[in-house]
Amino acid sequence: MQIIIALDNMSFEKALESMILLGPFVDGFKINHTLLERSTMFEHYEGELFIDFKLWDTPATVCSVVEMILERGATMTTISTFNNEEVFQCLHQYAEDIKLLGVTYLTSWSDTEQYKIVREPKSSMWERNLKRIRKYGFAGIVCSAQDIKDIEDKSVLRVCPGITFHSHNHGQSRTTSPRAARELGADYIVIGRSVTQSTDPEKTIIDIKKTLES
Repeated sequence: MQIIIALDNMSFEKALESMILLGPFVDGFKINHTLLERSTMFEHYEGELFIDFKLWDTPATVCSVVEMILERGATMTTISTFNNEEVFQCLHQYAEDIKLLGVTYLTSWSDTEQYKIVREPKSSMWERNLKRIRKYGFAGIVCSAQDIKDIEDKSVLRVCPGITFHSHNHGQSRTTSPRAARELGADYIVIGRSVTQSTDPEKTIIDIKKTLES
């Protein structure tokens, strides 16, 4: 299992400090729009650069944004599965250049909210969306580690946010610890404030890795 540190909504100075400090211990970093203009900080970085926009728009717009983030060195990005078929047809051309990840069910949603929004049981939601995105070369999905039991297709990467370690993740409903995520079958975990806002981020990430080794 690989570890990605989320730098979302941090100042450039703090994000750069975190990248330098934590880079030797992790497999990649995630940013959103707040650091996009500063993405040159990853110019010589050799790990994963996950640019997370959860893209949902017209085919031309979605594909132009993917081209832009490819120019900035992204190796992973997120696409909403609520896009129409033409968007996925357009994205297929980038499947060999970047890990396309489908997003359907946010870790901030409760089970009740999932049904109100999607109007579909979780098991059939995952089956339908996975069949659709795999058709167009998507590498994986974003899901809570708690969702993995509902996902029968084991051929896709499971990228799991909502990870906490000795802290509470405000704004998230379905969280797990790093060790629990590994045991549930996560391929990647995305962890942010539990590390970046701890009093000693380096010690925290080392402690997390120790729990994964035991």
